[in-house]
Amino acid sequence: MTGFLLRRFRQVVPQLLILFTISFAIIHLTPGTTGAVNPEAGVTQNLDALREQLGLDRPLPVKYVDWLWHAVQLDFGTSFDDGRPVIDKILERLPATLLLTGTALALSILISVVLAVASSVYRNSLFDYAATVFSFFGLSIPAFWAAILAIIVFGVQLDLLPVQGMNSVDDDGAVDTLRHLILPAGVLALEGTAALTRYLRSSMIEVLHEDYVRTARAKGLSERTVVFSHAFRNALVSSVTILGLRLPILVGGAVLIETVFAWPGIGRLGFEAVSTRDYPVVMGLLVFTGIVTIIGNLLADITYSLVDPRVKLSG
Repeated sequence: MTGFLLRRFRQVVPQLLILFTISFAIIHLTPGTTGAVNPEAGVTQNLDALREQLGLDRPLPVKYVDWLWHAVQLDFGTSFDDGRPVIDKILERLPATLLLTGTALALSILISVVLAVASSVYRNSLFDYAATVFSFFGLSIPAFWAAILAIIVFGVQLDLLPVQGMNSVDDDGAVDTLRHLILPAGVLALEGTAALTRYLRSSMIEVLHEDYVRTARAKGLSERTVVFSHAFRNALVSSVTILGLRLPILVGGAVLIETVFAWPGIGRLGFEAVSTRDYPVVMGLLVFTGIVTIIGNLLADITYSLVDPRVKLSG
């Protein structure tokens, strides 16, 4: 295990360097300035002095080396908007995003496992057809449209759930947070649930026709034991990579969902930063999302080796 982790971490170093370089290049190739977007923010009064203060008048290679040196220390500078350290703003919003994405991922796994196992066991049944329709619906519907539809139905017409923010003005309890969480987490989990259901169902159907499954049934094992102890575990092996890649997809999807539902997470922070061209915040969030992607791949590799004994970490 130690050797495997060391090799993976050695691979992470060049990946991070490429990530930092691309993030820096994307931002500095973007035309315009903060003052062009928000001329009333006070930055246009002495723009030349401000550019000198922020180091924006220096040569590009010098700016890159300086930014890279600070970025590896998680120092992304200060926000153009309020002068606060970027890392503080990210960490302030991070718990809300972790709550949202963690809940969405848990819902995706739970629902997709139930639907996929039942659909594969009762293949070509009415339940299987209904699960297939749900999967195609979840894969086809745009997230923003699903969010707006959920707001109209459950928030406006039925008036069952709150549709914005993380807490009510007069209530910050856990129950109130849960009520605010239901709609954004459900919408964010929709596409992931549909994708995992289709992928896991296909794997289950393939595994259920393997010889070792027939052998298990011939030995007189119960259908429950055959399905969950033999078929499901082997079908899960091919789905582990998909689960690992869900992390960056969830973080990316959270930008739209948090904006629509006014959820105070890093996704909404990113939208606000892009809107005002708050470059330090945007660059910090780009790096953060890239790190989440790398961590997701690493977790997928480790989990893959745990669920499949044929894979050796030392190999």
